[in-house]
Amino acid sequence: MVKVIIEADDFGMSEAINLGIIKSFRDGITTSTLLMPNLDAAVHAVALSKDYPELFIGQHTNFLLGKPCADPRKIPSLVDENGHFHRSRYYRNNPELKFVYEDVRTETLAQMERFKELIGHYPAHIDCHSIGDEIVDQAFFDIAREYGIHTTLKYSGDKKWPDLKGYHRVTNLLEAGALPYIHEGVSVANFLDDDFGLLDLTADDIVEMHFDVGFLDQFVLDNSSYTLLRCRELATICDPRVRDWFESHSIERISFGDLKQ
Repeated sequence: MVKVIIEADDFGMSEAINLGIIKSFRDGITTSTLLMPNLDAAVHAVALSKDYPELFIGQHTNFLLGKPCADPRKIPSLVDENGHFHRSRYYRNNPELKFVYEDVRTETLAQMERFKELIGHYPAHIDCHSIGDEIVDQAFFDIAREYGIHTTLKYSGDKKWPDLKGYHRVTNLLEAGALPYIHEGVSVANFLDDDFGLLDLTADDIVEMHFDVGFLDQFVLDNSSYTLLRCRELATICDPRVRDWFESHSIERISFGDLKQ
């Protein structure tokens, strides 16, 4: 049976996003979410999650929005003169820039400590929010091995990373909203027409699918280029036809927690 992780990004970005992610788990097919522990709304996100202990929460390590968890003086490559993270346009306008390994490691560990303060334990899974490179992947891989946790490596092209000891390998990664055939947000038709190719996979495949679901508030409008499409993806994830499609094709929905052997 093909197994699919349905993951909702950006938990903790804003209260509206948090409410949408909870709805996508309660009423839809979401199995996992990833928390941005450095942001103010992370506290609200964790409070909401108390009523849903089965929702897997990992860490969406964020180098682009707000203030870092580490001392800004210890991560100079990641912050501006005010001690805030460089925004995504900074990296897009300077494509030659590379992340600095020690700064990425320092901030990732600091966010893991903040995650532990909020949740009560270190994250069992980490990934990177929006923009990274092969240096970020290397830092995450090293931290994952050191802490015995799972990570998703997104930025190394065709490089084959060694398996993480004690975890099943994810065979396919789909950043749903970034796929070339998604123009107006993920729709119900994308599932019903099997645009993601899930029916072509083998019983041994494990797919990690990322979605950006949520409601909107002023923080999202001011700080994200992905706005109205979040509402469409939320409606899609909560549409009963999508759940029925998974069930009718015997595709099992799992969480990141199920990857541990």
